[in-house]
Amino acid sequence: MSTTALPFEVQEFERLLQKPNSDPTGLAGYFNSGEVWVARVPARLDVIGGIADYSGANVCESVLGRGMLMALQPRTDSTLRIRTVQVGPRCLPVETRIPLSYLTSGDTLGSYAQIRELCHSNPLVNWVAYIGGAIFTLLKEESTKIPFGFSMLLLSAVPMNVGIGSSAAVSIGTLSCLNAYLGLNLSAERIARLGQMAENHVVGAPCGIMDQTAITSGRTGKLTHILCRPGTVVGEVEIPPGTGFVGISSMVRHSVAGNPYGDTRIGAFMGKKIINAIRARTGRSPLNYLTELTPDELNSQYLAELPESVVGSEFLAQYKTHDDPVTTIQPDATYRVAGPTRHPVEENQRVLTFIDALRAAKSGDAKALITAGEMMYGAHESYRSNCNLSTDEVNFLVEAVRKRGTQAGLYGAKITGGGTGGTVAVFGQLDALATHIPQIATEYSRRIGVMPDVFEGTSPGAIEFGARRYVFTATGWRGTPVPPATAKL
Repeated sequence: MSTTALPFEVQEFERLLQKPNSDPTGLAGYFNSGEVWVARVPARLDVIGGIADYSGANVCESVLGRGMLMALQPRTDSTLRIRTVQVGPRCLPVETRIPLSYLTSGDTLGSYAQIRELCHSNPLVNWVAYIGGAIFTLLKEESTKIPFGFSMLLLSAVPMNVGIGSSAAVSIGTLSCLNAYLGLNLSAERIARLGQMAENHVVGAPCGIMDQTAITSGRTGKLTHILCRPGTVVGEVEIPPGTGFVGISSMVRHSVAGNPYGDTRIGAFMGKKIINAIRARTGRSPLNYLTELTPDELNSQYLAELPESVVGSEFLAQYKTHDDPVTTIQPDATYRVAGPTRHPVEENQRVLTFIDALRAAKSGDAKALITAGEMMYGAHESYRSNCNLSTDEVNFLVEAVRKRGTQAGLYGAKITGGGTGGTVAVFGQLDALATHIPQIATEYSRRIGVMPDVFEGTSPGAIEFGARRYVFTATGWRGTPVPPATAKL
């Protein structure tokens, strides 16, 4: 079968699929000779916008060259058999099974709380929350029926918890594969929303919708401009000729389910609650999103009344709730408020300035490249000062880019995603990136004792890639692209 122009993970899947039955490293012992359906999704690079998404901000994201593949094959029983494999030499697979009956309570579907408890009941396989949660969310929100189980394979070419949207890729890959096999014809926006719901309600990660939308709707070689109110693709942004973006991992693992990210989100929602109370006193309608404010409006009208920090019990005594359905205020915890409120409002403006600068640069304004880079540095500083979500390791990488500077062809760098580690996005001339990123990686390896991962390239988003169907023939497995299909069930 041809591998021309196929993403890396698809090529690797086809190689494993073609191995003989006698080879235990192949997939002959996992899939039988029935048809196998495949979806593939990329990792993403948070170019700018980051944690402002849950406050309704504009964000700008790119799709990376590596990602994840989800394959499924229907079974004759009522079991979800799920295996995950990391691409690499001698990587051990991990596997678990979920009886479909575990997703129900009596004659009806269970609750999100029940499925969350199930998926986290065994810490050795809590990764299954991303797959099982996506399946359960699809059943619950779309009233989809699956009378039989599936053998499912997650083949990943990206590490987890490094800030490039790998967790969202698992959920979106699961939903995209089922969407294709079942012929549901779900829109990109709906797939992204279901993925976010799975992470919010089953995984327990209070994420916004930026990652899911970027991974679903992103296209090869383009930046995706998303307005997170709640999650609409505004359009695509051309990357100026001769420039590009890469990610360099700090090798510090992070999770949006962790306290620093969640506490920052709580602080932003507290800030919105306080601002809406001020607006109510003056007869103005409440904000739906913090980013409906401009930085000037926030600074001149509200910032003076926002506390730098507040104890949870004190906030609850005055305001009762912060109106965020996916986070919980702990009475004894202290939350920063002014900084997390300021960040998304200012970040939203930085994103718009960044997009305008890229468009100006594409039209020949070389100084606009510097402006775009300055917006990235500003975003990083806000993560660090307003949100306390940076780390020394990440700061080292950003400063290594800044020291080389525009004279070396490097324009900007910033922390990405949920922060507290993860990956740094770097913007520069392509030849400068090729020269300096390996140097920076080597410098950083002396600090941490291991060579960091570098993420580059570009590849199709989930919708652009579509799906592939594999059938076993006299000459082995044969895969073909799948157009939007009629339902299988």
